[in-house]
Amino acid sequence: MKKTAKILNIFTYALLIILLGLIVFALIYNVRGEVFPILVVKSGSMEPLLTRGDVIIIEKVSPENIRADPVNGDVIVFYKPGTNILIVHRAIAKVDNGFITKGDANTGSDYFSPIPPEYIVGRWTGIKIPYWTGLGYLSLFLRGEIYPPYGRIILVILIVINVFLIVKDVVSRGRKNDQREKKIEP
Repeated sequence: MKKTAKILNIFTYALLIILLGLIVFALIYNVRGEVFPILVVKSGSMEPLLTRGDVIIIEKVSPENIRADPVNGDVIVFYKPGTNILIVHRAIAKVDNGFITKGDANTGSDYFSPIPPEYIVGRWTGIKIPYWTGLGYLSLFLRGEIYPPYGRIILVILIVINVFLIVKDVVSRGRKNDQREKKIEP
């Protein structure tokens, strides 16, 4: 029983360290004004290849290395022109002033095409965590992108509960230390 608890404890700490590392990297990317290379697909426009809730990994890419083809073109991530909204669509054609893009599930190319090269953030590596794991949906929910405002409310409640439990633990440890010191003093 103790061995299982120890393994579980090590696993928990390892998971916390990984999550902390991801948060630190996300903050560094955010401060530098860059997009974190792990994204959640927010719509079904790329189905069946990518589904809403899939977590994808992207890589930086120079415009000359983007393959544009209606069937086998690269799936790129870019800012929708005039906004700060990230879009994940396929590059279907290269033109003088950028790329024509289209979601695989859409009937026509994007009305805001062509996408200038400076709007392109990266290319999908082909690695994804499927939507059915729930990780992507959890992220969308907690950021308030699905079922607003419940995700943010639950996030705030979880933070308050965690702060309460940390304070309770600190107070309880302080009391135990005080009791130990009283037992030692006589």
